[in-house]
Order: sequence, then structure tokens, then C-alpha cells
Amino acid sequence: MKRLLLIFLMVGLIAGLLVGCSGVIPPPDGEEGEGEEEVARVVLVELFNTDGCANCAVVEPILEEIAIDPDYGRDKMVFVEEAGWGKYSTPEISARYKWYLPIESDRGTPNILINGLNKRYGSGVSKATLMSQINVQSNLEAKIKITATRNTGATSTVVSGTITNISSSGLNNLVVTLMTYKNRGEQGFRYSVTNILTEEIGSLTSAGTYNYSISVDEPNWVANGIHGAVLVQETASSKKEILQAFYVD
Repeated sequence: MKRLLLIFLMVGLIAGLLVGCSGVIPPPDGEEGEGEEEVARVVLVELFNTDGCANCAVVEPILEEIAIDPDYGRDKMVFVEEAGWGKYSTPEISARYKWYLPIESDRGTPNILINGLNKRYGSGVSKATLMSQINVQSNLEAKIKITATRNTGATSTVVSGTITNISSSGLNNLVVTLMTYKNRGEQGFRYSVTNILTEEIGSLTSAGTYNYSISVDEPNWVANGIHGAVLVQETASSKKEILQAFYVD
């Protein structure tokens, strides 16, 4: 009887070892819990200003301070300055300003637009308020993923890449825009927009992708201190919301 019990015990131990060996194998280091890549919402801050605008000279340094703050790098926000009229204004900038604000009396300066018309401020806004609102906007759901590659030639630069809808629903009335900007070497024009070019996307289904390629007459990109921002904007809503921005060095 003791011998029989011993045999049963040995069989049970062997079976337990076999079951233990056939269990779930832990993933290699660094793979446990990994999912799809997280995409952060990058905020575009547009300052519409003009040469000689006293109130612009007050808010512009505040925005510059935020733009160089390590907590508000270009993976969180991109800051551009657009001359609404006068010095350094272009037809594209003027058209963009009128598109945002069709009523002429609304187009005074300064006008600070955060992610399109998601939030708009004029003179007298504090640094704390701007930082708080940038944080709010950066915490919104990222619906778009942007990739971008820059190829600079002798006469122009081509920025190309993909726009992907990473939300669970379709998106409509979309455009992709390339803004180029540079430091003019003057106060109030250190992030001054030089070109605005747009391609129409239209609609994107969930997980849908659009391939874009935008050529701009900006050769010698690095030597001339040019920077770029690719942005995807929803054009039909009252807020004309910028869904995503991407810095191009």
C-alpha cells in the first residue's frame, strides 16, 4: 500500500511540473504591457501681430518665454508669428487672418489663437493663463498622427509624409498646411511666418491615411534659419480647429 501511495505521489509531482512548464511564458524584458505607439497632441499657437504694435510688444516676449521653456518644447507646442498687415505680411497670411476672423473689427492686434479658434486672446493676457490653456489643449485627444520628411534642393524644399486618422471615427473637411517661419532678427519677428501652403485632404476614415507632398520656394533651409510646421486643420467648424501640429527642423 505504501509503495502504491509513493507511486501516485511521484506521478502527481511529475504532472505538476509538466503543467507548470506549459503555462504562459513571460514576454522578454521591455515588452510586457506594450501597446500601440502613443501620439501626443501638439498645440499650434499663432500670434497675429504688426510692426509698431505696442500691445504686441508686450505679449510677444511672453509667448517667446513659453516657447523656449523646456516643459513646452516643440513636442508639445509650436509658436509662430504672422504679420496681419504691413511689414512682413504676405497675401497668404492676410487671407488666413480674414478666414479666421471675417469681421474686420475683430482683426486688431495682437490676436493669439491656440489650435485655431479653440481659444483666442488679445492684449492683457497673462503668462499663467496662456500656459494653462496650452496645457488644456495638449491634453485633448490626439485624433491625427503626422509624419514629415524634409528634402532641400537648390531652388526649393519639399516636405512630405503621411496624415493618419488615429481616432475611432471618421474626420471630414480636413486640410494639411505647411507653414515656414524664421527669426527676422527683430523684436516681434523672431518666429515670423514666411510661407503658408495648403493641400486639401477631405475626409479620412478611422485608420485612414493620406500621403502629402508640399513644395515651398525655400532653398538653403538650414543656412537661412528656416523652420517649419505641418498642421492638420478642420475647416468647416466655427472653431476651425487644428487637430495636430508637427515641427519640421
